[in-house]
Amino acid sequence: MAVQAKEKDTSVLTYEDYMAEGEVFKRYDILDGVRIFMTNPTRRHQEILGNIFEHLRNYQRQNRIGKAYVSPCDILIARNPLRTRQPDLLFISHEQLVKCPDDLDPAPLEAAPELVVEILSASDTRRTRNAKIADYCAVGVRECWVVSPEAETVEVLRLSPDGPERMDIYGPGQTVRSVCLEGLEAPADSFFAV
Repeated sequence: MAVQAKEKDTSVLTYEDYMAEGEVFKRYDILDGVRIFMTNPTRRHQEILGNIFEHLRNYQRQNRIGKAYVSPCDILIARNPLRTRQPDLLFISHEQLVKCPDDLDPAPLEAAPELVVEILSASDTRRTRNAKIADYCAVGVRECWVVSPEAETVEVLRLSPDGPERMDIYGPGQTVRSVCLEGLEAPADSFFAV
């Protein structure tokens, strides 16, 4: 999970402006039309991201019910004022994907993925994490994994319009289990392997 960095683009974007601009080669969220750049991920963050992505891709190939994506892949929270989020990883079903722009279109996902994964950074705050999770709840994301590289734990949250509900926290020697994607499970240790 990323946190607001010091660099901030203060021009207010509309959805149309956003779709018309060229590619921006930095990670960011857009909050009420303002692009909030994220800190550069650590190499440890990227190792963990790769490990979890392997599990999601294997699940994708075995079950053929959806697709796994890594950041940057925007989720549209609101068009006006423009609000987008970029989780570290996500899994979205084919049923939800058909509600989104074509695979070759750079537009944000307009339908909520079933699962988002946020990998915590040292600079993350509880406030930024909670705001991001609240946005995921608002658009219908069903589950969030909050991954702590420091503690080597995975907190599994069930999301609903009423807010997040902690289902479990998995650590060394335990198996992480999805609450919304049947059969998606993996040893927690494998997420943190180097």
